[in-house]
Amino acid sequence: MSLLGWSIGGLCFGVGLAAALMARARAPMFPGFALPLVWLLALAAFGLTLPAEPAPYFQAGGALGWGVLTATGLWLMGAFVGSRLGWEWLGALLPLSAPVLALILARNDLLPALWGVGIATGLMWTLLGRAWASMAGVALSTLALSWTTGLASIADVPLWFGVCLAGAGIGAFGLATLLARAGRTGWRISYILLFGGFALTAVGYRLSGSDDPWLELTLMTLVAATLARGLSGSELWSRYALLVWVGLLASAFATMRGVGVAVCALMASLHALVMSHREFTRTTDPENALYTAGALLLTSVLGFRIFTLGYPLQTPRADLYLYFTLLAFLMALTGLGALGQWWAQRGESSPLWRSALAGFWAIAAPLALTAVFTERAAAGWSVGALSASLSAYLYGNRLFAWLAPLSLLGLIVLLPLGSIAATVADMPRAVRMGVAVGLAVAAALTALLIAVAEREPQA
Repeated sequence: MSLLGWSIGGLCFGVGLAAALMARARAPMFPGFALPLVWLLALAAFGLTLPAEPAPYFQAGGALGWGVLTATGLWLMGAFVGSRLGWEWLGALLPLSAPVLALILARNDLLPALWGVGIATGLMWTLLGRAWASMAGVALSTLALSWTTGLASIADVPLWFGVCLAGAGIGAFGLATLLARAGRTGWRISYILLFGGFALTAVGYRLSGSDDPWLELTLMTLVAATLARGLSGSELWSRYALLVWVGLLASAFATMRGVGVAVCALMASLHALVMSHREFTRTTDPENALYTAGALLLTSVLGFRIFTLGYPLQTPRADLYLYFTLLAFLMALTGLGALGQWWAQRGESSPLWRSALAGFWAIAAPLALTAVFTERAAAGWSVGALSASLSAYLYGNRLFAWLAPLSLLGLIVLLPLGSIAATVADMPRAVRMGVAVGLAVAAALTALLIAVAEREPQA
């Protein structure tokens, strides 16, 4: 990482602190000290990337820490601009620019830099999700853009196509906002601008000589979004319209070594972001939940695709029907459900320490299971976490909004750290037992902390 890159990263982080200090929260759970505390937690996360051992990501000058530093500052600025000043499209643009900076400044260490952007995104989504209404859409779009760019580098396809798509989406967002302020509201305007921008991007790449099926992927996503909107109005089919996104996933998955699902995930995430603004799209709550669920599904599968490419399972670890994979799946499915239930007990007034604790366990559990049971557990946890959030959506549970960030946190951290955790699984049995005992002790201490913190005062 060059001096210019670190200077820009430090500048972003410093301006992010200024935004945090200037912000005055509107959400009950977000008192005046909370934003600076979020900045300090992000600084601690950056500090954890500094050790030189045991992986290349953590060597001095590594790009992973730069990604955390830069994206955190951009996220804080985006949250301030979007939620405090009311410029939602500009607030979304700031976090989405982090992968672009990684492409420009960290081309030689692109994947670690993008993993750092993902870590910052997961951290901010968990901690700021209750304070910024656009957080889910922006977070999914940022993750989809980061992972699309990372997968493009692996599959040897144009790196900048995802950036151009994101630019078209944000441009459509800005134009729709201007038209809404002029009195022209309705979902059709945003819909035409959004997919028109996607189609123009695809046609532009086609005319420039690219033979990849960009336009076909755009049309497939357009059809899926149209079907989803039509089915969302039916009381019988509104929940199970999620099958539309499953169909899109199945249709696009094998294209260009998975880049097809990456492109669809990015377009679906940008679509969910734009349509979530009911003041000018006039969409309903069930519609927006369906769009977010579809974006979560596609983005999660995209991240899992990169995980399987990065950590190819070898015999005997390749058998996903093994007991330890199923165990991790069930622990994620039930454990995250219980964690989300506890986190959501106080609703929008849930204090910041609850968010931090929920996020910690969503990260620590899959890493510890990977250390004990190898990558099989990581695969099982990732699928179980996605199942937990989608189950909440399908059955109309309000926990969906709380489980969405938790379901992705584990995968976000497993991408850069899974290989490190898996090395512990090859160590003597006593070491792995020590990790398991440590996880149990941490769970007991957490339960004790919760019991003390939430003890009812005696009359």
